[in-house]
Amino acid sequence: AIAVICGSMLIDGKKNKPDLVGAVREIFRLNDALRIRISKVNDDVFQTVGKYDEPDVETLFFENKSELDNYADDFAKVPLILTGELCVIKVVVLPEQYGILVKLHHMVGDAWTLSMIGTQFNRILNGEAVECYSYTDYIDNEQIYLQGKRYEKDKEFFLEQFKKCDEVIYLSEKKIETLNARRKTFIIDCKDTKLIADYVQQKNTSAFTLFTAALAAYINRTKMNAEKFYVGVAVLNRSGMKEKNTMGMFVNTVPMLIELDNDKSFEDNMLGIQKSAFSIFRHQKFNYGDVLTEIRKEYGFTERLYDVIISYQNASIIGEDIETTWYHSGSQNESLQIHIDDRDNKGIFRIHYDYSIEKFTEHEIDSIHEHLCNLLFDALKNDEKKIYELDVLPADEKQKLLFEFNDTAADYPRDKCIHQLFEEQAAKMPDDVAVIACDKTLTYDELNKLANKIANGLIKKGIGRNEIVAFALPRNSYLIAVIFGILKSGAAYLPIDLDYPQDRIDYMINDSNAKYFITDNNLNEFVADNEDNPNVEMLSDDYCYCIYTSGTTGKPKGTFIRHRNLANFCNSNERNNYQHSLVTNHVTRLISTSKCCFDAFGVDYALFLLNGLSLVLASDDEISSSVDLARLIDEHNVDVIQSTPSTIKALCENRNYIKAIKNAKIILSAAENFTLDLYIFLSQNSSAKVFNGYGPSETTIGASIGEITSCDITIGKPMANVQIYILDKYNNPVPIGQVGELCIAGDGVGAGYLNRPKLNDEKFVDNPFGCGKIYKTGDLAYWRKDGKIVYVGRNDFQVKIRGLRIE
Repeated sequence: AIAVICGSMLIDGKKNKPDLVGAVREIFRLNDALRIRISKVNDDVFQTVGKYDEPDVETLFFENKSELDNYADDFAKVPLILTGELCVIKVVVLPEQYGILVKLHHMVGDAWTLSMIGTQFNRILNGEAVECYSYTDYIDNEQIYLQGKRYEKDKEFFLEQFKKCDEVIYLSEKKIETLNARRKTFIIDCKDTKLIADYVQQKNTSAFTLFTAALAAYINRTKMNAEKFYVGVAVLNRSGMKEKNTMGMFVNTVPMLIELDNDKSFEDNMLGIQKSAFSIFRHQKFNYGDVLTEIRKEYGFTERLYDVIISYQNASIIGEDIETTWYHSGSQNESLQIHIDDRDNKGIFRIHYDYSIEKFTEHEIDSIHEHLCNLLFDALKNDEKKIYELDVLPADEKQKLLFEFNDTAADYPRDKCIHQLFEEQAAKMPDDVAVIACDKTLTYDELNKLANKIANGLIKKGIGRNEIVAFALPRNSYLIAVIFGILKSGAAYLPIDLDYPQDRIDYMINDSNAKYFITDNNLNEFVADNEDNPNVEMLSDDYCYCIYTSGTTGKPKGTFIRHRNLANFCNSNERNNYQHSLVTNHVTRLISTSKCCFDAFGVDYALFLLNGLSLVLASDDEISSSVDLARLIDEHNVDVIQSTPSTIKALCENRNYIKAIKNAKIILSAAENFTLDLYIFLSQNSSAKVFNGYGPSETTIGASIGEITSCDITIGKPMANVQIYILDKYNNPVPIGQVGELCIAGDGVGAGYLNRPKLNDEKFVDNPFGCGKIYKTGDLAYWRKDGKIVYVGRNDFQVKIRGLRIE
């Protein structure tokens, strides 16, 4: 049914059945295109025009239009056999109407042919003359064109277009296995249709150009402000009056290169599209299949050039006031076809969306139409606006994206520092186990006193508030004490991996201007005898730590996190899905395998110890040994596992580790894409709740998190007091389901990069939707309608290969 077009035409009144049948037979007699037959002899396919034989014409009787529509919907979806009749016309009789139902294969006709059938049917019944010509004349002319200079010029035009742009834009990235499709129709009422008509008249343009410009602007706004891409345009391809009175397949769908300029107004861009359309019309005879053949031959391009078609249907049936209805065949090649229907001259536009049901849901089509119309009518009122300034979102969706999805406000000790919160826990539970390390086990009181010794030692050495103390230490019990000791002294800590090369260590020490560098060799120099909590005046806005990035995109960058940033992350209120689960699931111990130079180590020491839980600190040798980790998990009844997906997957190759995690209560994974196969494996081998988190170092460990309960993998929802916006490059929120840059605001956003003022200006920008800064992550993601976020990938890791953007 993919190449079938089908429609009904009804006229008010009554006619004799013989007259109706006779009119249909006359249409077949006059128009040889409708009598084309396809035959195959051996491997050769032939197209011939059958001699006119009076056909049998079925007459259908219906009680009302709904009955007809139900029948026609099914009728349209039944394929025409290629070697049989390629055009079927049935007479239709209703109590107060009569007409025809037509189904024809695209090999013998197009939408213009459909309208011509209606016009001829009407004229024949009224005894009027019918103008018509033989389709074989057009076929002969087409053969002349294929051998001529015009063909070569048209080919060169499309090849030159391809040199300007070889990228394919897909409105939906979903993969399809079938061609199953459906139609959804919307009406633009008389009032709004008049606005469109007045505008195009005033601007001396056409409704087709306006709608195409609106579609192009919609693609621009939902596809990362793309400026160059193709849309398919259905062109009539009938240049003279003779061809316009010849039934047959003339229409061509050609790739029109859209070249937008984000710095120009909607009107200027529309006029540019009008110019492109005129160019396309001059070359409309060149077949799209030939375009692809030439491009593939010369450039090795394997994709189609467009995945969205727009067509303007204004072929009216001449005669009485005729009601026409167009029925969808239920299948198509393209993801989306948008038909602007102005055939009945009713003063309204019908907008038909024919969409792949594997690419789009009905709800998504509703959203596309709403967004496109919002943009269109804002442009009619304000065509001097730049494309990115036009309103695409309805008020309720904007409210949802900016506020409802970010309704994360929760109380936390925003005026306290991390070490103060730890001291409160130590006072409440002094004898409870805090850290189990390879050298010894420390209670909360013992850990606090050891941290105090280090803090007082640093204070004695003259450390200043917000100065940096670096350390590179083995994973022993005093590692945690050093961290808390630095914080208690008023300084911020800078963790350095023992395995870093010396030049990187030197760079980090010099770049950060660290006042001290604590190592295993000099640790005793920083230990005082005083075990009392020091009384250093500090604010929660003071620096807590400085983490250096990996430097994969240049030199490593130090990013500062404040005490209140980490305090918010560690708070176990119900807005923090994972943190709250620590309390509700009565967990007791986490095994720490994160290296302290990564911000995820904050989960290990701060989140657990500030919530009164215990930390099993795997040694430097143990963190990469599945056998040792399995032993530690069993020996200490560990019930929380935290690691990256790839590390968990690697560890699970050991049977002992799989057995050890069987009784875990929570498994937390972050920092990498969480895969479906890993979830399936974990769900089969452990009863633990599995959480997937997301968050760059610049926004304090985690910005969003969600529990994975099925094969549905997301990065969850924003954490407490965190706002997430998915924006285009002009900081406009993109619609639900559309990919944009993931940007983070709220109490998790850190103080920025050390010694990088230009980069801070680029990455930490004023929040256009609230207070403070938003951090532009460079990551791509999209919102789902349930308020969860799907991670797509890095924007700067995306490359284009033969028209496709891939990771």
